[in-house]
This record gives sequence, C-alpha cells and structure tokens, in this order.
Amino acid sequence: MTTSAVRIVSVGMLLIATLVMLLYVASFNHNGHATGLDRVSLRLPIPVVDTAFAPYYLAIDKGIFAKYGIDVKLEPGTPDLNPVKMVSQNSDQFGVLGGPELLLSGRAKGAPIVGIALIHKDSDFVIVLTLKESGITSVQQLRGKKVGFFFGHISTDVLRMVFSKEDVKVQEVDVGFDYGPFLAKQLDAQWAFRTTAGISLPAKGVQLNVISPAEYGIVTQGHMVITNESMLREQPDVVRRFTAALREALAFSVKHPEESVTATIKRDPNFQREVGEKQLEIYNAAILRNNPLGWISFADMEKTKQQMVDVGLLAPDFDITSSYTTRFLE
Repeated sequence: MTTSAVRIVSVGMLLIATLVMLLYVASFNHNGHATGLDRVSLRLPIPVVDTAFAPYYLAIDKGIFAKYGIDVKLEPGTPDLNPVKMVSQNSDQFGVLGGPELLLSGRAKGAPIVGIALIHKDSDFVIVLTLKESGITSVQQLRGKKVGFFFGHISTDVLRMVFSKEDVKVQEVDVGFDYGPFLAKQLDAQWAFRTTAGISLPAKGVQLNVISPAEYGIVTQGHMVITNESMLREQPDVVRRFTAALREALAFSVKHPEESVTATIKRDPNFQREVGEKQLEIYNAAILRNNPLGWISFADMEKTKQQMVDVGLLAPDFDITSSYTTRFLE
C-alpha cells in the first residue's frame, strides 16, 4: 500500500473514531445522564452507605436499570428529605422505606404513596440490646428500666409494640444512634438494628444479649419500595420497568455477595468488607424468604396493621388494600 493510501485509510479511521465518540457524547445530556432513558430518582431512607442498598448500587453499575430503559439517581434520605415526603410530592418518583409501618402510617395521614415491592420478609431487623453482664435477657426484666429509643424512627414503633404486648412499661430515653450512654451503663438496654450495632459492637469486643421482638410475636418486615399515585396513574410502564429491573437486581445481588460488598465500598471506601459480608447474610436470607422476590402478601400487611392498631398507631378500620399493589410483581 502506498504512503498516500495509508494516509487516506488513517484519516478515514480517525473520522470514524471521531464520529463514534461524538455519537457517544451526544447520547448523554449536560449532566452526564444517558438520554433516551426515563430519568427517575430513588430516595433512600438514610444518608449512610450500606449493603442493604447493594441491589440499587448494582442495578446502576451493571446497567440493569439502563437495560429496562431507566436512568436512576439515588438520593440520600434525611429527616427533612425523607422518602414519604419526597415521593408524596413527586420530587422523587420512587423511595425506600424502613418498613411497611411507615407506608401505612403515611397513607393514614393522607400521603399519596403506594407500596410496589417488599424487599425483606420477616426481617426482624429491629432488636433490643443489653450488656451480657446485666443478665437481662427478656422483655419482662426491663420493667421500669431505662431503654434507649430513637424517637420518630421506625424502631420506636417496633419497641412500643413489643412492650405494649407484654404489658411492660419502661423509661424511654431518646438517644438516636448514640450507643455511648448504653455502653457507659447509663441505660439498661437500647434499640438496635441487627445488621448495624448488632454486628459492629460485638466486633469491638462488646458482649451482648439480644432480645428479639419476633420471640414475642411481633413479626416485622423490612424495606418497602414505594411510588406515588400519579406515577401509577400516568406512567405505569415506567413503574413496571423499574420493578422488573429491581427484581433482577435483587436476584443478582443475592447470587453475587462479593460484588454487592464491592459496590458498597465503591460508594464509601471506609466501609468494612467484613461488616458487609455479615450484613448480607442477614439481608439476603430475608430477601429470599419472599417468593417471588419483592412480593407483598396480604397476610404480612394485615399482621403489620394489627400490630400498629394494638398500640394506637392505626385506626381499626384502616383499609390496607389501597396502600400497596402487586400488579407489577405478578
């Protein structure tokens, strides 16, 4: 091939490469989001990185959302920017709640939110911790004692359910996520998530007793994914594709725990792999209790409602059937 011919081929290849790059760049808008996809935001319940959200991380990283024609932006939740508020206002199209209790209480207050998938079945995430040396291993032993609560948090509802059921009155102390007073023995017990303090405190050498509400008949579910009524009415196909992508991501996450932890560490380099692996053992077991993945059963919702009615959180005539739908799971 002559020098001029080689030059012509090289120029041609350069033009093709440039055209491909221009087409690729053109496929993204000025914010770096892929065009041609339905853009939605998903509000998480907390601002903290956690393997509980690994399915959403992987759905983005592995292109699962994009495969279903959706561009999803994850938004951290805060007390002011919580999923119930932001999804009700359609500032976010989807949200993740700590449990169906928040869905039912939100609906009871007029929030136009609807559950579309239950991620963890019979999760029993909320527990009560006592120090091993205290010898306190039952709810009855906490009668009249100081217990650390997180007022306004879903855990408060769960603790009040079990104490009410057992007719045990305690001194409620609002401590949030601070375990300092508990470790300093200023409290006799404190609420915790089985997947956070239930793992991190023993890892630091703290010997604990765990009191599970499930042992007293208080069965709790895990994360509930919600949308709003306007999305169901005006963009049901987006909801359908989002739900399908979520279920595929759940299945992928369960089968690839190492990738789930890696995707979490990608969001927070300080996240400890050992903690993530222990968390996933709990999260994945709860995910797999649901068949099919994400299913919302009437029995579970009715049980949740009754537990809330028993402590005055819901009216007995509250209609749970309008608070969720399984049309995208069937």
